[in-house]
Amino acid sequence: MSTTPVSFPRLIVAALLAFAPGALFAGELGLTIGAVSGPSRTVSSSTSTLNFSNGVALQGTYSRKFMSIKYAELSWETLLMVNPRQSVNSTTTSAINHYGSLVVTPGVRLKLYTEKKLSPWVVAGGGYALYYPSSSSIAGKAIAAISNTNSLALEMGGGMDWIATPKWTIRGEVRDFYTGSPNFGVPVYGRGQFNFVVSGGIVLKLGK
Repeated sequence: MSTTPVSFPRLIVAALLAFAPGALFAGELGLTIGAVSGPSRTVSSSTSTLNFSNGVALQGTYSRKFMSIKYAELSWETLLMVNPRQSVNSTTTSAINHYGSLVVTPGVRLKLYTEKKLSPWVVAGGGYALYYPSSSSIAGKAIAAISNTNSLALEMGGGMDWIATPKWTIRGEVRDFYTGSPNFGVPVYGRGQFNFVVSGGIVLKLGK
């Protein structure tokens, strides 16, 4: 489903505020940065493809443990991923010049060997994705009345945490998001879009 353009900064603020109530008390707050990429898309009724540059993935997570078992723990996690810009390259020059995206996905994380220095984990979830396209084409012409795209988002991923101090952890991770297609300004085959993210950063343990 598509809508008229919305205020992207306000969406970021709203998503960050969603972390705040729990983050004031206990849990983990993670901040990572990395690259987002995805496979090319084929233009309908054409042999040309839309190819995408790598984008910058800025990610924030808030998680809170709800169950512990031997050698493992389960946590609720909420993730916010912001991709400010990915360029689009194609011989179909009427397609959009670039697009950005935002994904918010609540999920469940399983973490193993939590008392060790190195702890692997996996996560799965689902939520919301927003794509906001450029208003100009690859050829540099204005595209009239192009709209943002709202979509459901599915997420799967995994990573490794290394405990540096009782409060700070170093994190490396990979995540794959599956969403509906952005509005490229031209029709493409397929209804879904994959976004693969590789990132690294830090995690702060909140509370005692």
